[in-house]
Amino acid sequence: MTGTPDLAALREKLSGGDGPRFWRSLDAVADSPEFRDYLAAEFPSASRLAAAPERRGFLKLMAASFALGGLTACGAGGGRDYEVPYVNQPERIVPGTDLSYASSSVFDGFGNGVLVTTRNGRPLKIEGNPDHPWSRGGTDVLAQASVLGLYDPFRSQAVQQLGRPSSWAAFRAALQAQMPAWRENRGEGLALLTGPVTSPTLAAQIARLRAAYPALRWHVGAGASRDGLYEGARRSYGRPLETLPQFDRARTIVALDGDFLDLGPGQVGLSRRWIDARRAAYADGRLLTLHAAAPTPTLTSAKADHGVVVPAGRLEDLARDLLGMASGGAALGGDDPVARWARGAGKALTEARGAGIVTAGLTASPDLHALVHRLNGALGNTGTTLLHVEPAAEQGAGTLAELAEAMERGTVKALIVLGANPVYEAPGALDFAARMARVPLKIHAGLYSDETGAHADWHLPIAHPLESWGDVRSFDGTVGLIQPTIAPLYNGRTLPQMLAFLAGGGDAEDALALVKARWRSDSEDEAAFEARFSEALRRGFWADSARPAETVALTQDAAPSPAPTAPAGGIEVLFRPDPTVWDGTHADLAWLQELPKPLTKVVWENVIALSPRLAEREGVATGDVLRIEAAGRAVEGPAWILPGQADDTVTLTLGYGRDVPDHLSRGLGYDAGPLRPVGASWRLSGAKLTKTGRRSVPVTTQHLGTMEGEDLVRVQALGAAPVGDPKGAPAPASFYPPPESQDRWVAAQWGMAIDLDACIGCNACVTACQAENNIPVVGREEVALGRWMGWLRVDRYYAGELDAPSTHFQPVPCMHCEQAPCELGCPVEATLHDSEGLNLQVYNRCVGTRTCQSYCPYKVRRFNYLDYTGGMTPVEQQQRNPEVTVRARGVMEKCTYCIQRITAARITSAKDAHAPIPDGAVETACQGACPTRAITFGNVADPGSQVSAARRDPREYALLGHLNTRPRTTYLAGLAPPAEPGEREG
Repeated sequence: MTGTPDLAALREKLSGGDGPRFWRSLDAVADSPEFRDYLAAEFPSASRLAAAPERRGFLKLMAASFALGGLTACGAGGGRDYEVPYVNQPERIVPGTDLSYASSSVFDGFGNGVLVTTRNGRPLKIEGNPDHPWSRGGTDVLAQASVLGLYDPFRSQAVQQLGRPSSWAAFRAALQAQMPAWRENRGEGLALLTGPVTSPTLAAQIARLRAAYPALRWHVGAGASRDGLYEGARRSYGRPLETLPQFDRARTIVALDGDFLDLGPGQVGLSRRWIDARRAAYADGRLLTLHAAAPTPTLTSAKADHGVVVPAGRLEDLARDLLGMASGGAALGGDDPVARWARGAGKALTEARGAGIVTAGLTASPDLHALVHRLNGALGNTGTTLLHVEPAAEQGAGTLAELAEAMERGTVKALIVLGANPVYEAPGALDFAARMARVPLKIHAGLYSDETGAHADWHLPIAHPLESWGDVRSFDGTVGLIQPTIAPLYNGRTLPQMLAFLAGGGDAEDALALVKARWRSDSEDEAAFEARFSEALRRGFWADSARPAETVALTQDAAPSPAPTAPAGGIEVLFRPDPTVWDGTHADLAWLQELPKPLTKVVWENVIALSPRLAEREGVATGDVLRIEAAGRAVEGPAWILPGQADDTVTLTLGYGRDVPDHLSRGLGYDAGPLRPVGASWRLSGAKLTKTGRRSVPVTTQHLGTMEGEDLVRVQALGAAPVGDPKGAPAPASFYPPPESQDRWVAAQWGMAIDLDACIGCNACVTACQAENNIPVVGREEVALGRWMGWLRVDRYYAGELDAPSTHFQPVPCMHCEQAPCELGCPVEATLHDSEGLNLQVYNRCVGTRTCQSYCPYKVRRFNYLDYTGGMTPVEQQQRNPEVTVRARGVMEKCTYCIQRITAARITSAKDAHAPIPDGAVETACQGACPTRAITFGNVADPGSQVSAARRDPREYALLGHLNTRPRTTYLAGLAPPAEPGEREG
């Protein structure tokens, strides 16, 4: 354009400090000489309108101004100056079809094998990798929610210096000015802090950095540290080791505050191995029994066949009692529940010498771990049912407490924090933020600009695992590969790239080249390596890379002596990772915030759990705000009366009380960190509990905790009469007409069976359903009104005494009743049956009467009262599954058995091959996510299908079957050991 004014100058004026007033005032527009000159040159008619605006003329002028806005975007500095045409189609990409990549999810540094489903270059869904030797196709809630983390608008998107936007070039220039001095003094005063490191590539880069700066000190910190577990092994075997239970070789399991079924880096692999062994034992006519003692309920203790509530301070004494029995001593006397439980567990262990397992959890003390190792050694379990391997996490780093002490002394001159958040995660006694302020140079790299980033001089964005190259070890040491499934959304770097720059001082190296360099042998031919690497990428892991079993021998040191008795009085405080957001690393993911906690069903906050007896003694009701004080620090939070909690014990969970501006997690719950002691950071004695007089009732998705006399969850004792519904009994009379005859080509009648013995209540299925079906998040206030939108829920029920109840879990999707009351009640036939037995929901026919919801006895239908998806940012919308309708406001929603997956299988199997859909070709989202394979789905009309086999099991029954709804979703009763004559269970 010739004769036009300077567009850059015009743009600067329009976007400057006077910009808002400029646009709001028509007079200012008319008086601008730049704007008049531009109008006169390009739009003479618009120039005349600007001189004398009127209503009609004003509208014309506004249309012209929009056109001008588009033209100014063509000026210099507008971002991308070229586009790549989609003419040559990328290899393997077929528009509109799914493409999966084998990769790894990362949890506290550990990996699990996953398949990332993409559509047109967008990652949409995480599935388990069935070929991965550790995870074997299962997932957890964090892996399922990681795809939402990729599109999280709260992610860090740019380099920041002192809280202001900067650039990688500015950071490189600033750091290169520091590096000569670092090299000269060999890195004296330089400290590196990371989270747990299992990545061989990252470990190699840390070694390279330490070689460049020999005086550098490396520290590892995590909110849920495994230091106590490794210290217990060191006291027993002289070195840190990871313990891998071999459940398939065991006949009984004893868990002393164990957590192998709870959320954690090993949950997926351990729970799958446990249920496989339990199923195999049941097939042999016996039961792999689980005895659990715990001070606060866990998923592991909830699945116990024999459980007892034990204060945390008594667990070590209990381990000594079991050790005495294993060594030939007398059984523990007394008739209290703990003594009875100890006799039963000790008898089971001694009768199964060499075929038993004793385990302790992440939060157990080092002394308890050491006692458990010696107990397994005395029983002959070590090396048979329990294998020990070198830890997947790199060892040899300093602790967070040591780093805080060095900062206090002033010996740390530069602190580099990579992928950790010590300001939030460190125990309050360390006062990490204040000590960090004494460091002259502070660099923080993370997925989020979190609490530590706010105290750093430089904050650097890390690339998300779904847009990164890397590697990571699983719990057993198997090395999984991480490959990008999308181009980076933001300008992030991987941690190996950052370390390579710090070590070499040049531009960041290629992330893929760093991974290849770690695994390429010097003597290996390039072509041979590329073929080997490509095969590993295809599978998602390096074959046969698991850690080999170590030969161990107990040290000669005596077993830990009894700990000194704690002062009488006061409350014992237990700290636990949150079962949905863990240590707060994932607190900005809305799916996890609205995911009900497995045992409390609380959402969007954490609570202070206390026992019914303690609540009665202190006059506390659920929702009373309590104050817990110790060592001059205090925490306040709402009370939750939790059955199965030890007396005089309260449990605080991590991950909440965040204070990062503009983040989703800000202001939710309380921060337990200030009360955590240094060292023994999972337990605190002698605390004081007081009521503040305020109330804040937690929001929960389940208000009824018992079955009210109904047999909603059935349990069958081994060898007892079947508790399932009678097979072959005539169907009760019904007002419904018989089903119409099916078309000849229709070969499937879909149904589902859920094994309640296998369900551990982990909620992976719930998150998978949300990811697959575009289920919206509604927020705390809407959930409080009963408007939670989950299509699948996992009910939790208590039975027995409140102080030591039996706990049961029951997933409840739509039952797809053959005689569905919802269909009878809908006035517009928006819900109806198809020829394959699916209960369908026609969204554009629904008028929102909610009659179907009233008629449904299972309460599995959800009504979207508000437009819950309308406010989503464009980047969040990229996660939506295009195969599932995004529902408009005012319609009913429910589980569809993932009909989009059924249709896809029909297209590839029945239509193209002119054959019925093979058994197993359709896997629902909940079924695929379940780590214990508790859900079976398929064609119930095929007698050879897996679901038909499950429905023939004597344990099979229908939920509320007496209502004659004939649900297609049925259940298998849980299993229990036979009652022993004369023995009462604790």
